[in-house]
Amino acid sequence: MRGAAGLLKQFDIMKNLLFLLLAFIAAPAFSQTGYTISGKIIDQETKLPLQGASVFAENTTIGTATNDQGYFTLRLPGGGYSIAVTFTGYQTETKRVTAGDAGNNEMIIEVKKKEKALEEFVVKSTSEVADGLQKYGDFFLENFIGKTANSKQCYIKNKEALKFFYYRRTKRLKILATAPLEIVNDALGYTIKYQLDSFVHEYNTQVSVYTGNPLFQEMQSTDPAQIEKWNTARKVAYNGSILHFMRSLYNKKLKEEGFEIQFIAKTNDREIAIPLKDFYGAMSYSIDDSSKMVDVMPRQKEVAVIYKNETPSDLYLTANPEASSKFQLSVVSFLPDESLNIEQNGFYFEQNDITITGYWAWEKTGDMLPYNYDFKETAMAVIKEDVMTPIVVEPVKPVADIPKANENPLTAVSWKVDESKVIDGNSMLSYKRGSQDNTINYDNDFYKFNSDNTGIYSFNGQDYKFNWKYLDVEKTKIEMTILYPTPLIVTLVNVTLTPTSLKYTRLQKVNGLNFVAIESRTIK
Repeated sequence: MRGAAGLLKQFDIMKNLLFLLLAFIAAPAFSQTGYTISGKIIDQETKLPLQGASVFAENTTIGTATNDQGYFTLRLPGGGYSIAVTFTGYQTETKRVTAGDAGNNEMIIEVKKKEKALEEFVVKSTSEVADGLQKYGDFFLENFIGKTANSKQCYIKNKEALKFFYYRRTKRLKILATAPLEIVNDALGYTIKYQLDSFVHEYNTQVSVYTGNPLFQEMQSTDPAQIEKWNTARKVAYNGSILHFMRSLYNKKLKEEGFEIQFIAKTNDREIAIPLKDFYGAMSYSIDDSSKMVDVMPRQKEVAVIYKNETPSDLYLTANPEASSKFQLSVVSFLPDESLNIEQNGFYFEQNDITITGYWAWEKTGDMLPYNYDFKETAMAVIKEDVMTPIVVEPVKPVADIPKANENPLTAVSWKVDESKVIDGNSMLSYKRGSQDNTINYDNDFYKFNSDNTGIYSFNGQDYKFNWKYLDVEKTKIEMTILYPTPLIVTLVNVTLTPTSLKYTRLQKVNGLNFVAIESRTIK
């Protein structure tokens, strides 16, 4: 470990890498508990419902679309999230939710139409650079996607959506997008739909700031080697990240997870690094017993975060030759007298109240992971099922129908569909057992998983064999190969299993079209 002088030398270097980190973290695994929120999206002026609006938890893989009445339902792992609502011709709206919103079925989110002048500005502004993509495209990619090994395997499918504006008097570059950016990250196995608010670079200060609303989707593969490669890359990206740090701070496991924090203080116009014996006392750590939310307010404005379990990448050391090769160093700058709230999944707010420099600032969109990446809820923050509003009330099953304790609940019984919402592009089909308003019929749709990794899919009296397997050790993802004349691969993700219920998101491709279904099943 280098001394205070070494840290300060790096801190001076990092001031040139200043970047305002706003909600950029981001994955696959759901815990076995969580909470559900439901609500309605309406036009702010007319109060009419909006069908097909996109509703998603920012920086996660969790999203849905509103039905013809404007209603939506999201099931979230425990913790906090920023819920974003996007709809063509309307401004993006966001709403912060926590586990305290569990079972909230009356959430109303109003969205406002975009002003015409704002849309015309993108098209008619005299500051627009005609050949902006050619002139500034690489600069944008380096400062938005990044310069890391992962970012080199990322690309934007619809670069034509980018509009570049340069203001000579202020020496400012502003970049907008006429449509959500479609980012492909082949390194981490994600596609990202990124609703970019703006990207601004100030040439006078060499500071870049960008804000937006990203939604992740896991790539699918039938190659176990590819899946393992993605999982390994995600783990490496997570280690030492700000998401990793916030979760470790929340759980009071900074040292165990490889982190050390120091204060950077000014004395006689000199900056000194102050080692800390009590990390949590120095950060004024406190947790609310009811909400399980952590509040921190460090006693010094500048906090150095040292991650010792991994060395910086060679690319970073090449770009920053005076940086230490022994550990990763980032600095978090807090606003005076402003605390930071942290949820158990690593979500923190207000996110624009802190500024990040150093290693975390160097890692940008190409190294982002979703907030629900590998998230396991701690016992102190579990939301009990009895406080959630059930979707369907079922009678108590006879004892004979309940799997024995030593049996796998998945393979012991047949599963009938209780509720399904099928999303196909901008349309949605829905089913709820016993309802008269169904737009698709799953009355006779059953899964039966056998312990030998075979199974039977029954639909309207016709049986089809399938093979199945878990895709992860947490058993939150299942791949089914239904043995039609042309085999069909169906992937179940976000699997939540109890002895009497099975919930998941179903992904499959039919005739080149992607289908997504959010479903729940109970014992037949």
